[in-house]
Amino acid sequence: MTAPDEYVEVFKPTSGRFLGVVGLLVCAGVVAIGLLDRDSGIGVTSIALAVLVGVLVHGSMLKPVVRATDDELEMVNLFETVRLPLAGVETVAVRQVLAVLVGDKRYVSPAVGRTFRQALRKPRSTRELAMTPVPGEGLVAEEGMNYADFVEDRLRELAAQARSRHRVKLGSSEQAALAAQVVRRPALVQIGLTVLAGAVVVLSLLLG
Repeated sequence: MTAPDEYVEVFKPTSGRFLGVVGLLVCAGVVAIGLLDRDSGIGVTSIALAVLVGVLVHGSMLKPVVRATDDELEMVNLFETVRLPLAGVETVAVRQVLAVLVGDKRYVSPAVGRTFRQALRKPRSTRELAMTPVPGEGLVAEEGMNYADFVEDRLRELAAQARSRHRVKLGSSEQAALAAQVVRRPALVQIGLTVLAGAVVVLSLLLG
């Protein structure tokens, strides 16, 4: 696993952090009351449902993050972490979620996205797409620049730099072959808690 100090860019999440924290606290409160106060009326089904919702809220709103090293893009999602070779990235687009194309597969992350209204706006102009790298620092977000636009530009810059270092041409067979280097690691704890809590809810309803 890549050490945190090896990341050259960590993109701040744009979706639902506040609501995620509130939702997680509510779920934790339900579980705590149900376990500590037997007269609260919160039974096994409610506790299991609160755990299930809490796991999903955490995994979908608080856990997702997008970060990059010199050669890899890491997308931490609800049920898995995906590591992509930057030199293999063909296209990058931020709509309501971030979408990256490597080989013939599309990988998405909800960590960075636009609002529905922003996603419907007209395409960016040639001038807006012009990158302005700062010597020694790379691309920086200009004042008033939409953060999703910055993420798109920065990822394109990082991908171009990786292709240059590895002498890989965009659209070449060498780039297509890099799709084999994509690594998908399942989030076993998240998956296990979801399955377990879901099973308890279903059994409680069937047997109750």
